[in-house]
Amino acid sequence: MLKAVDEDRKYALQATIVRIMKARETLKYQALVREVILQISWRFTPKMQEVKEAIWTLLDNEYIERAEGQRDTFNYCR
Repeated sequence: MLKAVDEDRKYALQATIVRIMKARETLKYQALVREVILQISWRFTPKMQEVKEAIWTLLDNEYIERAEGQRDTFNYCR
């Protein structure tokens, strides 16, 4: 039961990040984290580590990428 809830939260975080990045196209890390927490807080309060892991997953799956020459800025890829 708890594992299913964790999985749902993980996918909800990823979907929220993709939605935000699709709308904004380019965003700095802190602004992205702030926006994710703001938008998802009506469902649950995410831990910072969960948000980080969701961002890393989306980087690995090439939904987002780091902006060239800027380590703290992300671009939407798809």
